[in-house]
Amino acid sequence: MEPSAGPRAGGVQPSQLLHALLGAPVVAFECRARLPAEDLHPLELAHVCGAAATRVGDFAAGRACARSALATLGVRDFALRVGADREPLWPAGITGSITHTEGFCGVAAAHASQMLSLGIDAEAHDAVEPRLWGHICTAQEQAWLGQLEPEQARRCGALIFSAKESFYKCQYPLTRQWVNFADVSVSIRGDGFEILPQRQLRLSQLRPGPWPGRYALQDGLVVTALRLA
Repeated sequence: MEPSAGPRAGGVQPSQLLHALLGAPVVAFECRARLPAEDLHPLELAHVCGAAATRVGDFAAGRACARSALATLGVRDFALRVGADREPLWPAGITGSITHTEGFCGVAAAHASQMLSLGIDAEAHDAVEPRLWGHICTAQEQAWLGQLEPEQARRCGALIFSAKESFYKCQYPLTRQWVNFADVSVSIRGDGFEILPQRQLRLSQLRPGPWPGRYALQDGLVVTALRLA
């Protein structure tokens, strides 16, 4: 399903960026601004009561994008609540993913009959400093980053982090399994990447790895996406 052209209320618009990474039948929307708490359904607002204004604004933008995605898929007036593990509780028959970082919020969703699961993530391209590599990267990934020029290494460090986040979001609704950064490794090729398991994961019983994804570098962001059809 192709996204329609043109912006929507509140700065929400179809995301050509995410749609290019995921393709049909996924629908994708984005917002480049924080939105007011008044835009939230009362059941959604309950999840961010007392939170910092920036957190509320990001959360509201994500829910606004989700409403547009759900409406495109034929679901309206749905309060997208938060589960016990902070995951979005999509309506029955829908799979989706939300991401937000400074200056960008995105949502991708699809009918579960057409897409098993999906995950998206966006990070600032310089968000992952070298001091964080030991927490995020395997020894092999760290060795590879150490061979790159500093600017490229920072960008690729963010890409590794983002790819692992997208993978986690994609696999969790199917397995309910916590996956740590060391449990998978990322192999980057061209505009794509592969997630390779470093230990036995439940997802392997449903879809054996490695699991491919795609990424884009745009407007100072690293954006990653992974889908399981």
